[in-house]
Amino acid sequence: MLEGDPEVEITGIAYDSRRVSPGDLFVAVHGLHVDGHHYVGDAVAKGAAAIALERRVEVPKGVSVLRMPSTRIGLAELSAEFYGRPSRRLKLAGVTGTDGKTTVTHMAEHVLQASGVVAGAMSTVAFKVSGREVDNVSGQTTTEAPDVQAWLARMVEAGAACAVIEATSHALVQERVRACDFDIAAFTNVGHDHLDYHATWEEYLEAKARLIDLTARAADKGVEKTAVLNRDDPSYEHLARRPIPRRWTYGMTTASDLHPLDLAITGSGSRFRMKTPLGETDVTLNVPARFNIYNALCAAGVCLALGVAVEDVGRGLAGFEGVRGRLEPVDLGQDFRVYIDFAHAAGSLASALAELRPFTRERLIVVFGSTARSDHDRPGMGRAAAEFSDFFIITTDDPLSEDPSEIARDVQAGAEGKAPGLDFEVVIDRRAAIRRAIEIARPGDTVLLAGKGHERSMRTARGSEPWDERAEAEAAIRERLAVS
Repeated sequence: MLEGDPEVEITGIAYDSRRVSPGDLFVAVHGLHVDGHHYVGDAVAKGAAAIALERRVEVPKGVSVLRMPSTRIGLAELSAEFYGRPSRRLKLAGVTGTDGKTTVTHMAEHVLQASGVVAGAMSTVAFKVSGREVDNVSGQTTTEAPDVQAWLARMVEAGAACAVIEATSHALVQERVRACDFDIAAFTNVGHDHLDYHATWEEYLEAKARLIDLTARAADKGVEKTAVLNRDDPSYEHLARRPIPRRWTYGMTTASDLHPLDLAITGSGSRFRMKTPLGETDVTLNVPARFNIYNALCAAGVCLALGVAVEDVGRGLAGFEGVRGRLEPVDLGQDFRVYIDFAHAAGSLASALAELRPFTRERLIVVFGSTARSDHDRPGMGRAAAEFSDFFIITTDDPLSEDPSEIARDVQAGAEGKAPGLDFEVVIDRRAAIRRAIEIARPGDTVLLAGKGHERSMRTARGSEPWDERAEAEAAIRERLAVS
């Protein structure tokens, strides 16, 4: 319901009163910690031309008001309309899951580009449009609806024909991608993260399943609506019951529509012949770890569903060099391996270590911390390190206002049976922790620096401070090489 001047000109959409510009429509949404309805006065003072509300709030006279049942839904739909419904002019894939979303998103975008399709991507790491990349510094994997729609519009303007978006459970529940007309819904795995936000695993899974529902009911763009599902994951049976015109599965066995044949895995990648619903092709992956085979199969399903020829998918995967901060090797000629990975939860840490073990001749050393986020199982991270590594160093990772030493003690509590000094150390300063790991590494060892990955900041009680994990690793290696 509209109250006020229906002819008011709107020049932008805002959901944060601090970022309102004159002429904006301010949409008051209820966030996790802040309710935008409390900041209507601030938005008007900064020049908002109209306000969207879902509950009664005093609004200064002369300001148009749009009342709606849900401003979350309203923010999505209004943003899409403001930017001209750009997702209807793109073939669009959404990628969700607990682990691997970012890699699948960028793998699929790379294969599309390599096959001659102008494509875009939005992920935790970056926004890409036609091969040009901008770091995602928002702190959100999936940004708020106005930002999503603005980037999709940029992709359309750049001549993109396809786009791939990483979609979190938070984004799906909070309607950030509601007004995106998806053609493909792709799933990696569904673990047990974010169970502070989602009360149960089943609720978390149901949040992820919304992506299939969005896809199935989206505008028809001549692409058969397709769900790409991990047949080997516990989520499969539930997700497979969601109605959608086409369903493709991937996994390691012949029970899946996409699966590897004659698989050979090395420390730096893998080779296999990929069986798909549309034929077979040879694949050489130049990114390590068994989970990247799953990621490649998922990305292949996305690209095939978007119309890429199976041979082009194989060639495109061969040229993929990985994603910053995802088992990213750091090699300056040292006689031990160093990897950087974003693993920042117990499950992903255990998985990364388990993948590195078969290709580690000597010790597997890991440096990691736990963030101040309440959904992270701190003792679980300690247990993962104790079980899967030979030596570990507990350090700092985005402590926010918490005492990093207290967080480290929580992590250490999970490392039962492990002795300080013998099996692990606690080095609170992350820079010093990285140098300590590099200092003690011997020929044939593998060092995993886990938690920060691609991130460019460390969030502490003092605020956000610059951080570059790769730069720190390289500096430590150079120091080690200089004295050896």
